[in-house]
Amino acid sequence: MTDIQDFVHLLKTLPRDWRAVIDRRLQPLGLSQAKWQLLLCLHREGGPRTQTEIAQFLDIESPTLVRQLDRLAADGWIERKSCPGDRRARHVVLTPRARKTAAEIETVVGEVRQQLLAGISKTELAQCLATLRRVQRTTAQMLGADEAAAAATAVVEARPARRRAAGRRRA
Repeated sequence: MTDIQDFVHLLKTLPRDWRAVIDRRLQPLGLSQAKWQLLLCLHREGGPRTQTEIAQFLDIESPTLVRQLDRLAADGWIERKSCPGDRRARHVVLTPRARKTAAEIETVVGEVRQQLLAGISKTELAQCLATLRRVQRTTAQMLGADEAAAAATAVVEARPARRRAAGRRRA
């Protein structure tokens, strides 16, 4: 495996493995990854969040989130409340039981983070962050270029259709 292939492989597998360590530590609480990540997301935000905001943060589709929220509500972890000013949106809030458990999750996540990064110096971490940020900036630039190219293609593809429509109107 080349260094580049190894880098890409690590980008893909490390977050999964990191979460697996946390999952193992949270087994005594009986929480799946889907549950603890959602509880932690709401806990860290500190206030009610809409389902759309949560789905975006967790990078999951709304139907998937709705099923998770249904299970969490049925188990007494969350409540859904009407969103003031938007009848279509629902705020999701933690129950008191969930707030206590989320604090425990936060502790476990912090302990795992400390253990996993214990042998890494501040300099090494700064170098790693600088590298990842450069890759992220390049990715964002490429996505921006791709979006601009797609928009330009859409305009070019729309032109003949408009011309055909204009030609039909003249006839």
